[in-house]
Amino acid sequence: MSDSGISTFRPACLSAALCLSLLAGACGSERLSAPKAMPIPGCEELDIAACDTLNTDCQKSRLELAACLREAPVGKLPFVKVVTEQEYVDYINAFYESRQLMGTNHFEVAMTWLGLAQPGSFWFDPISPSDIADWFGTYRWREKDLFLIDHGKPADDDASNVALVAALIRALRDRDIDIGVWTTQVAVFDVDSNWGADAMYFGEARFFSNRYKAALEGRSSFDGLSQINDLIRQDIDWIRTQPSPYIATNERFAHNFGARAAYLAWQKGGVTAVNALFEDKLITQQLMATETEQGPVPALRYHAIPPVSDEWDRQPIVTAVGAWGLFLALSKNLDPEAAWALALNWSGEQLYVYKGAEPNLDETALVWQLEMADETSASALEEQLKAVDEAAQVGRTGTFVTLAVASNGSTLDWAFVDE
Repeated sequence: MSDSGISTFRPACLSAALCLSLLAGACGSERLSAPKAMPIPGCEELDIAACDTLNTDCQKSRLELAACLREAPVGKLPFVKVVTEQEYVDYINAFYESRQLMGTNHFEVAMTWLGLAQPGSFWFDPISPSDIADWFGTYRWREKDLFLIDHGKPADDDASNVALVAALIRALRDRDIDIGVWTTQVAVFDVDSNWGADAMYFGEARFFSNRYKAALEGRSSFDGLSQINDLIRQDIDWIRTQPSPYIATNERFAHNFGARAAYLAWQKGGVTAVNALFEDKLITQQLMATETEQGPVPALRYHAIPPVSDEWDRQPIVTAVGAWGLFLALSKNLDPEAAWALALNWSGEQLYVYKGAEPNLDETALVWQLEMADETSASALEEQLKAVDEAAQVGRTGTFVTLAVASNGSTLDWAFVDE
């Protein structure tokens, strides 16, 4: 799960998820005439006017607002670490450069076959201060701190205040459940569940901070669902047309899909229902399922681990990209609406990425096991997966579909299991 936008397989915004919590469009203290702020229902007694978010009193005031929006105790302000633009750049560059993978990135190769990446997508290019000129900062759940960037001017604009409230919403969620513990308890362990967990965590913050944003803009009503669905449609169009949709997903998927889940829960049962979402995790199929109500957990089914041959390492990467990853792969060759409808029939998955055994460590093999809701959708998926790669093998047993492909053209008959 992302922390400060740090992604498991690839950095971003420049790459993957740095944008998740850092972009605020902060523009300092100069303002055009702003609309008169409207009170937020339930928090009318609080002063919501924009203040300098680098100031401790302002941070405490925004914490009170975040707590009011979540109907939670205020508690103590998290530790605040303020850094210069150069210090932040040095931190990010050091973090990613220490984790740069040398040699063949087998996961990137697999994602390239599925149309979710391109060669070099997972490579980190160092950033400079000019790249973060409009970044605000974030809350880091591993360090339990607010990590803010001082751009050398007051951060008293509306966008900075909204970003601070969103960061503090995440801090309060972490205080309630301890994100690190929660991810273990609900089994956030693969790409699909990480995308879903990010959506829950960042989406809750987006939803509640949007209420504050609407008030600052002088809007007395908050038509959350219509607005969120419009933004989701924009996100879908943007992500699927990027050179590397996997990387683009890390940048754009979480906020609005997660905000919709939080909004739907809030409409049904208020903050109590939003809190109840975190009793489990959400996966991407649930987040995609409907625009008007929370989707149920699909009936997940899994199959036997492939008995890999001696040509391949016996410790593969094992993950799942979920219904969302399937949609992105299908939409490369299929009309987006048809791809969406077929992807919603996703009902379980295991994605195995193997590297070659010695001495062929640069070779890659992918085995993608997919369970579908019915034989009709499985048959349609079987035909679509044949377009993934001309060397790919595709097979189906009932509702169970398998794709297998290797960089050296090897036959992967061992990849096809019946149960």
